Amino acid sequence: MTTLSVFLDVPKSIKGKVEQQEEAYLKDGNRRKIFLGQRVLLSEDGQPWVPLPVKRVYLQIVNDPTRNYEHLPVTGAPEYIRGVTEFALGKNSKAILQNRASGVQTPGTTGAFRLGAKFLHRWYNINKKTSVCIAQLAYDRYRCLFEAAGLTNICPYRFWDNKNMGLALPEMLEDLEKSPDFSIVVLPTSCNPTGIQLSSSDWKQIADVMKRKSMFPFFHLKDQGLASGDVDTDAWPVRYFVSEDFELFCAQSFSASFGLYGERIGNLLIVLRSNDILISVRSQLESLAHEVWSTPPCVGSRVVATVLNNPSFYMEWKASLKMVVRRLMIIREKTREKLRLLESLKSWEHITKQAGPFAFLGLTSSQVDILAKKRHIYLPECGQMNISGLNANNLDYVAQSVHDVTMNDDLSCSSFAENYLEYTLSNMYSKMVSLESTGHPSASIQNVTNHLNAGEQKPNRSSDPKGQ
Repeated sequence: MTTLSVFLDVPKSIKGKVEQQEEAYLKDGNRRKIFLGQRVLLSEDGQPWVPLPVKRVYLQIVNDPTRNYEHLPVTGAPEYIRGVTEFALGKNSKAILQNRASGVQTPGTTGAFRLGAKFLHRWYNINKKTSVCIAQLAYDRYRCLFEAAGLTNICPYRFWDNKNMGLALPEMLEDLEKSPDFSIVVLPTSCNPTGIQLSSSDWKQIADVMKRKSMFPFFHLKDQGLASGDVDTDAWPVRYFVSEDFELFCAQSFSASFGLYGERIGNLLIVLRSNDILISVRSQLESLAHEVWSTPPCVGSRVVATVLNNPSFYMEWKASLKMVVRRLMIIREKTREKLRLLESLKSWEHITKQAGPFAFLGLTSSQVDILAKKRHIYLPECGQMNISGLNANNLDYVAQSVHDVTMNDDLSCSSFAENYLEYTLSNMYSKMVSLESTGHPSASIQNVTNHLNAGEQKPNRSSDPKGQ
C-alpha cells in the first residue's frame, strides 16, 4: 500500500522575475534569441571574461602538488581577509592601522548580506523593530535576504529618476529623512544596479543625513574596479564613510572582476569603533557562519589573495580591468550613436553617463515584454541591460529593436525586419556586395550562405544567461 508523502501540501516556490526571464529565454525556439540579463561579464566573442593573470594563478594553484586540501577557518583564509580588507579600505586606512577593521569570507555577496542581516537582527538596536532602507530598483533582491534573517520592517527609498534618467538625489534624501533613526541603509556602489555614478558631493550629502539620524550603512561593493576602471575610485564611498567615523558593514564581491563566478568569492567587511568590539562582533559572526556553511570554499579565495598580495600580478590584473572597462565605454558610445542615427525622439545620453557592466535604459516593463515576445531580446523587467553582452554580431539588431519599441510600443508599424535571420542576411549581403566591388576573394553568395548556416548550427554563447 502506497502511503502519502508528508510533503504533499508543499507548494511550488514562485520564481523571481529574473529567473522567469531566463526560463522564457531558454524555452524560446528562435535561433536568433538574445539574452542581455546575464550576471557574468562577457568578452567580445560572447564568452565569460577571465583576466589572464587570474587564469595563470588559478592553474598554478590547482596544479600545485603540495596544495593543502584542509578546510579553511570558519572566517576564511587570513591572507584573503587581509588582502580584501586593504583592497576596499586602502592600506593606509586609519581603521586598519587602528586594528578595528576585518572581515568574514562568505559565499558571494548573497552570503555576506545573509550573514550580516542575521547578525544585525540579533544584535543591532536590540529590542527595537529596526527599519531597513533599500534602493527601490534593488528592493526585491535585498528584501528577501533581510526578511529571511528576521528583519521584516523594510522600506524602499527612491534612487532612480525615470524622467531625467539619472539619480533621484533629492527624493532619496527626503526618503532617508523620513525613515526612523537607527535604520539600516543598504547602499549600492560601483554603479550597481543602474550604472549611475554618484559624485563625492552626492555621497557627502547622504552621509550627512545618515550621521544626523544615527543610521547604519550596509554597502554593496560589487566588483570594485569595473565601474570607473580605477579600484580606488570605486571604493571611495566606503572609504569616505570610514573617514567620517561610521561603523559599517560592506558586502564585497570578486566574481566578475576576477571572472571566477562558480567559486563564490565574497566577504563581509566590518569596520567598528575599536579592536575590542571588533573581536566580539567577529566571534559572533563566526558562530553564525558556522551554523550556515561551516567553512567557505578555498580555491577562489586563494586566487584572489595571491593576485591582491603579489605586486606583479596585482598590476597586471588592474591593467586588465582598465582594458575591459574601456571596451564597455566604447560599447556604450556605439549604442548611443546608433540610436541617434536612427533619429530616435528620445535622448540616450544617459547610456554614456552611466558606467560599469550594466546600463539602465529606462524602458517600461511593457516595452521589455514586447522586446522579448516580438524581437526575442530578453532583459530584466526593470530594463537593466548587460552591456558586455552586446557585440558586433547583435548591436545593430538590439539598437534597432530598442528604437522601435520606444517609438511604437506594439511594433506593428515598424519597417524593421521582424525576423532576425532576414535582417542578418540583408546585412551580410550588403557587406558581400561591398567586398565584391573591391575584388575581395571571400565575397560570394556561397560564402555568405555558409557563414549563416554555421551561425545557425552553433549559436552565439553570449546568449546563454549563465555564461556556461
